Amino acid sequence: MTKNKRNIWIIAFAFPPNKRVGAMRAGYWSRTFPEALDANVQVITGQEDASGDNVHVVPKSGSSIWTKVIADDGIIWKKNIQSYLEKNTLDSPDLVIITGGPFMHFGLTTWLKKKYTCKVILDYRDPFAINPGFENAWYKVRIKQFVEKRFNAAADGLITVNEYCGKIISLFGKKPSVIAQNGFDETVSCQPEEVKLDSSISFSYAGKFYFDPSPIQQAINQSKVNLFYIGPDENQLDLESDYVHSKGFVDYSTALDVIGKNDVGIIQTFGHEFQSTTKIFDYLRCERAILIVSADKLHEGSIHDELKNYPNVFWAKNDAVSIAEAIEEIKKSSYTKPPSGFADKYSRKYQLTNVVELIEKLLK
Repeated sequence: MTKNKRNIWIIAFAFPPNKRVGAMRAGYWSRTFPEALDANVQVITGQEDASGDNVHVVPKSGSSIWTKVIADDGIIWKKNIQSYLEKNTLDSPDLVIITGGPFMHFGLTTWLKKKYTCKVILDYRDPFAINPGFENAWYKVRIKQFVEKRFNAAADGLITVNEYCGKIISLFGKKPSVIAQNGFDETVSCQPEEVKLDSSISFSYAGKFYFDPSPIQQAINQSKVNLFYIGPDENQLDLESDYVHSKGFVDYSTALDVIGKNDVGIIQTFGHEFQSTTKIFDYLRCERAILIVSADKLHEGSIHDELKNYPNVFWAKNDAVSIAEAIEEIKKSSYTKPPSGFADKYSRKYQLTNVVELIEKLLK
């Protein structure tokens, strides 16, 4: 007798062709779950230009007074999804992964379990209730803590991107849970050039800016080295500078090409323990030197842990003088090739293993 394939749903507000990390994470899972889990995969997304036979586009529409309390697209989108599923028949899921942010559509969990008798996993790509990167009033934090605990109590399993996030996500240690970093996409080829750390070094910055990039630009101009930016925030750059260049918000393959043509990748961090950034994994894959610019603590947190055994890592405070000093230090340094296979564990394929194991455990 032929074994019936499982039915897996992925509910993701953002989805390819959106180039942001959250969309790419959901997109990778949708491509790899069919083989990894012998499953039929359906995607429900708010991404209006998404397409595919297994993709169901549910645009966010409407309003809610609750968005005055918690500014989260999931509040409205949750209702849109419920309406769509009441009107349309999809093959009932054995398991649903809901990924966020936004997060408030995590409130679908109880409704989905009752309607389909399925398992539900919640995927926290960032912390929700307690996120030191956001300045929330104390009462908003309390409200978020209340709803997060309810979300997670109803869920069958939890996923997040690093152990520090796990420590501040409600019930993470009391539920079946795994760490699955965003990682780099090993299915996209990369041919990086040789790294040369000397007076002619060049830098890349991939992704959004977490805070004002002016100190980085000032140091770049002072040091007379080139910075190539790839991401959505080129409006924050002084493109009249001879040393600051923008490639725009490019596709993943082009981003890897830019990273691989420059010697050093730059990362911004708030200095919080939980914060990790996907661009690290692309820098590691391309074996670049890495400059970490911190708004607070140095040599701490998830980023430090990931890079503690990696050579060619430099730290600077978020001021032009400190960054310029780090650039001069890099110019005088000798490049050390990373240990063979160092980056392998940061591939999305490797990280997928934890997710597959969690799903298999819940569907036994």
